[in-house]
Amino acid sequence: MSFFDEDPFETIVREFFGHSPSRERYKEEIIHGEEEDRVIDFVEHKNKTYLIFELPGFDEKDIFVSVKDRKLEIKVKKRNKEGIQAYLVPRLSQEEIIRKPLPKFVDPKTFSYTVKNGVLEVAFNKK
Repeated sequence: MSFFDEDPFETIVREFFGHSPSRERYKEEIIHGEEEDRVIDFVEHKNKTYLIFELPGFDEKDIFVSVKDRKLEIKVKKRNKEGIQAYLVPRLSQEEIIRKPLPKFVDPKTFSYTVKNGVLEVAFNKK
């Protein structure tokens, strides 16, 4: 590898903004394809790992989150259809299930989640 193959400044910037090689590797294990990359994010901090999902049109009461066999399972189904445009009702009324494998360094037993403005944030403690 020559000096020009890896710019040290680029490495520092990527690591500062959370784009470490390990983060990218784990992100690839969880997020598959361009479509998922637009609606799912993976963020690591010192003691926590966050999975963030964009679920427009859904409220906290419409979302059920669980972990089974080291897989995150998210079930979404619109419960209250009041005030929703008619063309959206069929799509939001169908139950959708999202399953994502968890990285080995997270504790699947200790997680919490919040929903705000159609964004689901699931936080896991690191082992």
